[in-house]
Amino acid sequence: MKHCTLLLFLICVFFSSRAKRDFEDKKNASNTLGSNVNSLQDSLAFVLCQIYGADQTMRHLKPSKWKVKVAREVDTANYNKIKEFIHLYGLPNKELVGEENYKHECVHAALVAVLLHNPHRLVNEQEELDFFLEEVNKGNMKREFLAAVLDKYYWVKRDEYGNKKLLYGSQFGKPCSYNRVKSDSARAVIGLPPLPDSMFVECKTIPPN
Repeated sequence: MKHCTLLLFLICVFFSSRAKRDFEDKKNASNTLGSNVNSLQDSLAFVLCQIYGADQTMRHLKPSKWKVKVAREVDTANYNKIKEFIHLYGLPNKELVGEENYKHECVHAALVAVLLHNPHRLVNEQEELDFFLEEVNKGNMKREFLAAVLDKYYWVKRDEYGNKKLLYGSQFGKPCSYNRVKSDSARAVIGLPPLPDSMFVECKTIPPN
C-alpha cells in the first residue's frame, strides 16, 4: 500500500507538470492565432479535473499513517497548483472553462475542495489570505465562501471548554456567544458585517474533565 500510494502521488505530480506545459503552450497559441478557444477551455478544465481527482483519490484510500502523510503532501501540492492556475488564468468559472465543462463536478468543485482541505494556509499565512481576499474584492469570489473556508479551520479546533472555535457563522455552525468580539473582528477583516444575535449559540463554559 505504501508503494502504491507513493506511486500515485508521483504520477499526479508528473502529469500536473506536463499538463501545465501543455496549457501554457495552448494558451500562447490561442493568443497568437486568436482561435482555438474551445481547446484552451478543455485544457483548463482538464487540469482542474486532475487536481480534483488527486484530492478525492487520497480521501478514498484506507486510513493509515502513510495516507495522512501523503495526503498532506498532495493537499499542499494541489493548493500550490490551484493558486498558480489563478495567477495564470484567473479564478475558475463558466467563462474561463466553458459552460459545458463547468457542469462537471471535477471542474466546478476543484477550487472548493482544495481550499476546504487547506484552510490553515489562509488562517496562518497573511499573504495567502490577502491573495484570495483580493479575488473577493474583485467580485470573483463570494465573501461568504471565503468565510466558510476560514471557518473550516476552526470547525476542527476545540477551546478549553470543548466547544468548536467557530467564528464566521458559516454552514459549519454558529459561534459561541462568548466569542462575539472575536467573531466581529474576524468577519470585519474579510469585509463582512457582525452576525446578528440569532447566529450565536450559548456554549458550555465548564472545562471538560
